[in-house]
Amino acid sequence: MPPVRLAVINPRGSDSFVDYTNGPGSFHLGTHPPINYHAFAAATFGAFYDSTEQVIDNLDRYDAVLVLIRARTWMSLAAARKLKDAGATVVVAWKECGEEQINQQLKGFRARKAYGKILSIADGVLSPTSTLPPRHGECDEEAFQAKAKFLPTPYPLEHSQWDFSPTIERRGILLGTREFKTPTRNHLQALELVASAARELNLDRVTVINSEKARGLARLKRLAPEFPANCLKIIGKPLPYADYLSLLASHRLVFQMDQSHVPGQVAGDCLLARNLCCGGSSTIEKIVFPSLCDDGNRSREEWIQMFSRLMGEDHTYERIRLEAQSIAKQQLSYSAVSRELGEWDVLQ
Repeated sequence: MPPVRLAVINPRGSDSFVDYTNGPGSFHLGTHPPINYHAFAAATFGAFYDSTEQVIDNLDRYDAVLVLIRARTWMSLAAARKLKDAGATVVVAWKECGEEQINQQLKGFRARKAYGKILSIADGVLSPTSTLPPRHGECDEEAFQAKAKFLPTPYPLEHSQWDFSPTIERRGILLGTREFKTPTRNHLQALELVASAARELNLDRVTVINSEKARGLARLKRLAPEFPANCLKIIGKPLPYADYLSLLASHRLVFQMDQSHVPGQVAGDCLLARNLCCGGSSTIEKIVFPSLCDDGNRSREEWIQMFSRLMGEDHTYERIRLEAQSIAKQQLSYSAVSRELGEWDVLQ
């Protein structure tokens, strides 16, 4: 049994109840995979909720409740208050937790005021990025630092049903980002750099997933001539998670230039696919792919040299891949993260 058991709640959210009493299980279409904040519930054999009342009805199952802070922070405040009144230990975390995402969500006075109250009543503040969320309200700096903990999102690396190792030879590069509209994703720059690498290295497979419907698809088709003939493969829309992991696993590596300072789901997906993630600056990339991540300073020439080595040198590729898997199992597996949760003072 894990050292602690968590209920995770997205108050009045759209994700339905998922019970992880028996662990993460295998993938089922229509059920949220056990990643992101669902992973904290799955790693501790807890459950994911959208109803505060349902959590309270089952409170004796849990050592603590992780309340996700939504853009409408007052909804999360109401949930935290009810749970505290019911005797729960309450930990909070931003649902959309990139630094710029939090800043956007705290633009309004009402949101900032409710957030400050959340920090005051919470027993703990969890951050899945190395940059802690901002402090607001009456919670002073010393109290905030005592409550706050950086803990990356876990992945079910020790569960064989979540090993998406490929059954075919890995080939080509998959773009990790999907949207042009978010400047910090640097999606266009990543496509342009990979197009240049594809021409120089004579690559025959670069895959990108379109998430911006007709407009995004049209823009990708306009970019296709910049790649060698028939090189750019466009997936018209996002895939079910298991299909996406299988697609990801079939590629030699994943590349992105995302500078959003997010937890790093794409890098985590690569861990499940047992391959490599290059180019971004997410938390997970920095932990498990330190030689491949980038804060924006690597040149085009450096990246093309990197692609040449990773695509052409099997021993280099395999060494980095095995090192990443080893680091991940030590720091990001369900058992590793649940153990660290059990050592957190606020959950004692």
